[in-house]
Amino acid sequence: MAGVSASWQHSFMTAVTLPDGAQTVEPDRTIIVRRVDFAEMLAAMERDFTADGDVISAHVLSVLSGLFPDGEEMFIDSVRHFRHLVTDPDLSRQVNSFIGQEVIHGRQHRDLNARFAELGYRSKVVEHFMQFDEEGLTPGMHLVIRVLTKVGPMRKMLSEMEERRAERGELGPDPMFELALTAALEHYTATMAELLLTEADLQNQFSDQDLFRLWAWHAIEESEHRAVAFDVFKVAGGDEEMRLRAMKVAGWALVFITSWHVTIGVLTDRRSWRNFGLARSLWRQRNNPLLGKKFRRRLADYYRPDFHPLQRDTTALENRWRAWFDEAAPRPTPSESLALVNF
Repeated sequence: MAGVSASWQHSFMTAVTLPDGAQTVEPDRTIIVRRVDFAEMLAAMERDFTADGDVISAHVLSVLSGLFPDGEEMFIDSVRHFRHLVTDPDLSRQVNSFIGQEVIHGRQHRDLNARFAELGYRSKVVEHFMQFDEEGLTPGMHLVIRVLTKVGPMRKMLSEMEERRAERGELGPDPMFELALTAALEHYTATMAELLLTEADLQNQFSDQDLFRLWAWHAIEESEHRAVAFDVFKVAGGDEEMRLRAMKVAGWALVFITSWHVTIGVLTDRRSWRNFGLARSLWRQRNNPLLGKKFRRRLADYYRPDFHPLQRDTTALENRWRAWFDEAAPRPTPSESLALVNF
């Protein structure tokens, strides 16, 4: 494990050698259910909320927000389905807080999506696109799976899912695969959250600082509960093959759904064709951390056989941003935030 910090090694060892009865690596982890209300901010929000009229970033934010409400509902349902297997009171407390946070995330993003839609963005279209059918899949997931199971690296996946459904003798999604998807997508959201809280180029995309506060709140809470779904997946007996397969499906689905809706939104936005708006926005994307190597490397960590979300210690980062949001402490600078992450 050369090149890994001492605390990371400790987290790894703890993750695979839990004390008797323990089901979580970090029993005292702080997960706060905040009763937030951004109604006043939403009412004042205008169409141009990104720096330099960055039209691509504006549509990325609206599409990502559109993904959240139904996605959060899937996360809640998938974890709740297996909560009866959680016997550790510390993990049980974390599960309860995870569910509480996700309920409020969904509620606030539905309100944000309604405002985005009023301003001409595709957020409500994305919400509809994300609604689950009787198989537990969204239209976007259907398309991704159709491609991947015919010409992609997971050609046998659809038949295997159907076999598992037949074995269960019931219609609807496979609860274990939904939980695997939840754990994988939580890695995506936690990774994006860390970038938002540490990268100046990402923070500088916001001209509306009240809107940034909403996204920072969400990022803080994604960091706080980053390991809950993963721990429940392990408790439920999830295997490595399913964990890694779910990560691949999650990645392809996010890329397909997000790029599709962002492309349509940008091409139909008049701002793209005024004053070289699209060209200027494309030029700004060269510094977008969500398109950079750091983001891809963080995501790739999930494919390690020894992976656990808490191997990357963001506790100090969470505490500092929590003080800003909950206690009105000065806002952390990007350089300060980067120094707080245990690599």
